Amino acid sequence: MWKVLLYQNCSRLPGQCKTKKRHLPEVSRYGKFLALVLCILLDTSLVLSQNNPYRMPSNSSPAITTLSDQSRDEAPASFYEVLRKTLKKRKTDVDRICPHTDSVARRILEDYGAMFLAKKVTPPPVCIFTSEAEVAKFQEEADYVSENIEGADIELQREAMKQLLKARETALKEGLNITPRDGAEAARRSYEDSYELWNTRFMPALDYWLQQGRLTEPQVARLKALPLHEQIAEVLELERSGIYFSKDLSKSILYSIAAPGTSQHIAMLAFDVNEFDNARVREILAEHGWFQTVLSDLPHFTFLGLKEKDLPKNGLKSVVVDGQTFWIPNVTQ
Repeated sequence: MWKVLLYQNCSRLPGQCKTKKRHLPEVSRYGKFLALVLCILLDTSLVLSQNNPYRMPSNSSPAITTLSDQSRDEAPASFYEVLRKTLKKRKTDVDRICPHTDSVARRILEDYGAMFLAKKVTPPPVCIFTSEAEVAKFQEEADYVSENIEGADIELQREAMKQLLKARETALKEGLNITPRDGAEAARRSYEDSYELWNTRFMPALDYWLQQGRLTEPQVARLKALPLHEQIAEVLELERSGIYFSKDLSKSILYSIAAPGTSQHIAMLAFDVNEFDNARVREILAEHGWFQTVLSDLPHFTFLGLKEKDLPKNGLKSVVVDGQTFWIPNVTQ
């Protein structure tokens, strides 16, 4: 049998498998049958390998090629370049909404700035509102609507609400739901709301770091007395040395609660979702232009009005935290 196999010429192209005619000792029918089967199998494997669209070139590394293809296809554009073009169409510029001389404003822009790229809505005219009057004026001009969702009066900009309701309809058809976290606070907020929420992180953190000996009583008293903008700047500076002000004291306060006057909820483009840990719910929201854009704030979704495949070319990059994908500004300068 093995002498028959040695003379099977099946090593080159499909369909050219031939048996060379040599005078061989007689073999059993079983042996001839096995030889024929092996020949067919070899023939078939060559055909499949040549027709496989995912076959890697013989002279390349699969891992390296895959990575290079992903990098080329998914490399995000510069956030600032896209933002400049976007703002130019709105007849404004980056320095007007977030002055480059204001380190707090620029930090806010780079952490929360995805909303400035949103389509079919009205992004805020500044990174930081400084009063209730400014916020009220913007919200009145931004055309928001109200819907009762699970007993809570939810207020969002018109297009954001339209797509949220469509997402809920899809979810309900699949036996799922998309509901507001913490009632009406899940959507529109006032300036005062953002200030009160800031203090729910700021004050307990001061007490904790005082007890730990990382802050002194005079430092704590000074921080409490600072004008708000300076207070935010001091907090962000302290966080550079590991004195964090988030709820769990492990990360920046900006990833736990927005600084007063900066929240995407003020822009009425954010919605906190109870079912954020359900992968299908996140997919449905993404299909309707809602994405997680504030790093590690898991329940928080932002309306961008864009398709997920278009986010990289709009200056956003994906970062995975706790198994969930966040789309944040791709800051390259």
